[in-house]
Amino acid sequence: MGNRTSKSPERVAVVLPNRVGDAILSLPLILCLRKLAAAFAPAGSRVEVVTYSPLVEVFGGVGVTDVTQMGVGAKLRSWLAPPDKAFFLIATSKNFGFHARTTYGLMQRNKILSRYDHDLRCLRGEPLPADLYRYLTTECRLPRYSAEQFGVALELGYTVEQVRSTFSFSRQSLALDRSRLATGEVAAPYLVCCMEAAYGRGRHNDQRRWAAEHYLAIAERLRERHGCRIAFIGLAADPPIPARDGFVDLRGRLTLWQLFRLMAGAVGYVGNDTGPLHLANLAGIPTVGVYADEDHHAPLFGESNSVVMRPAGPDDVYPAAEQMLLAAGAAGR
Repeated sequence: MGNRTSKSPERVAVVLPNRVGDAILSLPLILCLRKLAAAFAPAGSRVEVVTYSPLVEVFGGVGVTDVTQMGVGAKLRSWLAPPDKAFFLIATSKNFGFHARTTYGLMQRNKILSRYDHDLRCLRGEPLPADLYRYLTTECRLPRYSAEQFGVALELGYTVEQVRSTFSFSRQSLALDRSRLATGEVAAPYLVCCMEAAYGRGRHNDQRRWAAEHYLAIAERLRERHGCRIAFIGLAADPPIPARDGFVDLRGRLTLWQLFRLMAGAVGYVGNDTGPLHLANLAGIPTVGVYADEDHHAPLFGESNSVVMRPAGPDDVYPAAEQMLLAAGAAGR
């Protein structure tokens, strides 16, 4: 696929993870593959993106359009008119049934319903060429997880030089469509707080959840000292949010698109290393990322994320949250 004259046109599908954060971190790869196809692939080649359906509207809000929702319709179409190649960036039950002439993915013994034609080596930790990894992480400033996915481009036959000559990355690469982002859920200025992590309490990766009472203590202090409104987001209604002027409990009430719009209007985000942190980072607001566990994924734009690693209590996080408010000019008193 790296030479226009040597191969026939190909339809390549990239099936994104259904985890919100992981899917957002895959966006640089999608931008790169589309640029590579336009520059080097035979005329008529296409790169199709298939993703968890609630993310389609969010991606459109940052200019990543022509995205297919993973669902029964997409799976049926994949059997009637299969893409030439499909790259599954993660194996999940939501992807079962999506078909391609040739499939690439991470082969795992415990995933008996996921069988690929080729093991996707970059997902198994096989290192990229050093010059490509250095370019992506140093010059493009991509986080490690995003950079490692560029092994897909090499699997398609593109060269390191072709990637470097066509791909660059900055905040402008995923520019917000502000005309679609107005929201009236909370009166400005407000800060967004997420106390959940991974899939909620008592589920996989629960070690990434910092104690909820610490977040509530930080929120109380910000409200008392600066008159800041706090919008609490997430899925679970536990623990209850105290009845306070300026505390707004939106947990379980917002779609992913509504949450993205809420993020775009906020002065900042404080929360665990989980999907909403990446959503806030994509929305262009400063974040305070609380990392209760050493194993974490940095967001796309790391320069706007203040990292607090394994804090013992509220006093370890509060200064970063307060500084975020002061920098935004949102401290009321």
